[in-house]
Amino acid sequence: MVRSMTGYGRKEAEKGALRVTVEIRSVNHRFSDILVRLPKAWTMLEDSVRKQVASFVRRGRVDVAIALEGEAAETRSEVEIDWHLANQFVQIAREMGERFSLETPLTPKDLLLLPGVVHTKDGKEHADKDTGDWILDAVRAAAEDLLAMKQAEGTQLQMDLSKRLSQIREWVSQLQELVPQASEEYRKRLQQRMADMLNQVSVELDPQRIVQEVAIFAERSDISEEVTRLQSHCLQFSEQLGRDDAIGRGLDFLLQEMNREANTIASKANHLHIQHLAVDIKTELEKMREQVQNIE
Repeated sequence: MVRSMTGYGRKEAEKGALRVTVEIRSVNHRFSDILVRLPKAWTMLEDSVRKQVASFVRRGRVDVAIALEGEAAETRSEVEIDWHLANQFVQIAREMGERFSLETPLTPKDLLLLPGVVHTKDGKEHADKDTGDWILDAVRAAAEDLLAMKQAEGTQLQMDLSKRLSQIREWVSQLQELVPQASEEYRKRLQQRMADMLNQVSVELDPQRIVQEVAIFAERSDISEEVTRLQSHCLQFSEQLGRDDAIGRGLDFLLQEMNREANTIASKANHLHIQHLAVDIKTELEKMREQVQNIE
C-alpha cells in the first residue's frame, strides 16, 4: 500500500492524576529521521519511543512531542549518603589526628565535600515502570493514528498517479503508431518539394535519391527505442505502485528516466504531432514527480 510521508497523529490518555498527550507529525525527508521530545524526568524512554514510532514509519522526518501533566509528571531528585564511605573517612581522620598530633576535627561540612560521600539520585530512577509502559502505549496509539492518515493520503496519491500513468501509456501508444507515419509523411513532403523545384528545370526526378533521403531521415529521427523504453518504464512504475514497502525513491528514479526518454523523443522527431505528444508526456511527468516527492 502506498503511504504518504506527511501525516499527523495524536493521543491523549489519563492515569489517575497523570495526563499524557502525544503528538506525532511527519513531513517529507530523504531518509528516516525521528526526533523525540520528552519531559526531563522521562528521557530514559527516548530510545523506546523512537523504536515504537519507527515501526510505523519507513521514510520521512518525524517529530514526536510527549507532554505530561499531574502529580507524577515531574519527579524530585533525592540526596543519598554513602555512610560506609563517610565512616571510613572519619576513621582515617581520627587515625591521622593521633599519628600527627592534630586536633582539627572533621566537620559534617567537610564530610559532605569529600568525593563519593554524597550522591544526587535523579527522580527518573524511581519512575514507575507501569507508567512508562502506559506512556509507550499512548505513543503507539498516536503512531497508529499517524499511519492511518498516511495510508489514506497514500491511497489518493496512488489513484492520481495511476490515472496519470494511464494517460501517458495512451500517448506512448500513439507515438508508436506515428513512428512509421512520420517517415511516410516526410517522403511525401520531400517528393513534392523536389517535384516543385524540378518543374522549373528540365531535370528528371530520381526515385532512388528520394529513397535515400527518406532512409537518412528515418534513421536520424527514429524514436522506436525511446518509445520501447518508455513502455518498459511505465510497466515498472505500475508494478512499483503495487508493492508494500518504501517505493518513493524508486518511483522518483523511474520518472527521471521517463523524462529523459521524452526529451530525446522531442529533440529527435521532426514531426509536429510527435513533438506535441512528447511535451504532453513531459508535463504529466512533472506533475507526477511532485506527487511522488510525498511518498515514503
